[in-house]
Amino acid sequence: MKRLSAPILAGILVLASAGTLCAQTRSVIEVTRADIQTDRKAIVAANLPLSDVQATGFWPIYREYRGEMDRIGDRTVKVMTDFVASYGEMTDEKATPMMTEFLAIQRDVLKVKNKYMPRFTKIMPAKSALRFYQIENKLDNIVMMGIAADIPLSK
Repeated sequence: MKRLSAPILAGILVLASAGTLCAQTRSVIEVTRADIQTDRKAIVAANLPLSDVQATGFWPIYREYRGEMDRIGDRTVKVMTDFVASYGEMTDEKATPMMTEFLAIQRDVLKVKNKYMPRFTKIMPAKSALRFYQIENKLDNIVMMGIAADIPLSK
């Protein structure tokens, strides 16, 4: 699988540093996410062999899928920035809605994946759809590892 470019990985790691997440975080994250999305599509294209007919059906559905996943990603960014902003003064009152939203995000990711699975398997074999989800999961894990590595555990 193609690796993310060094500048994008560096950007993810910079974003992940709790000390650098501040007022400008959201705009920096959005720029980095846009770069990742560009690479993401290229990585999927390079690693998901599709016939011309399959590709014609796949890419419009992929754009819809990524749109829904990006909206969930926006929620993830908000939880992450809220956590970092509250890190030094975390209370149960602040932690409870963060945990609730974090779990809702995980639930919604699964809902979107389940929603799109029949659409993907209608245009390509199930093993190709499985490969697609594996690629997506690997990319998501790379991003989350970079972010999670430098965000401290709650006090």
